Amino acid sequence: MYQQEEEAMSSRLKVINYYPTSAERLSLEMGERLQKAAGQDLKNKLGSGEIKLINGKYVGESLKVNSTSMLKARLRKAYIPAK
Repeated sequence: MYQQEEEAMSSRLKVINYYPTSAERLSLEMGERLQKAAGQDLKNKLGSGEIKLINGKYVGESLKVNSTSMLKARLRKAYIPAK
């Protein structure tokens, strides 16, 4: 009985594809590109003085994140109802 289970398991393992699908590969490539672009953007901002590195932390106005409530308020102000 154990031999049959072992054979069934090994036959299933042979079917597994170890190569990433095109969607997975595309996702990985896009992640790499985004990471490179973010790194380059960070270098440019450090070079221009827009952000600074203080005590191991990046500090600058462009790094601040607006809270969701503030963002919603801005969107409401910008919304013009159709007439």
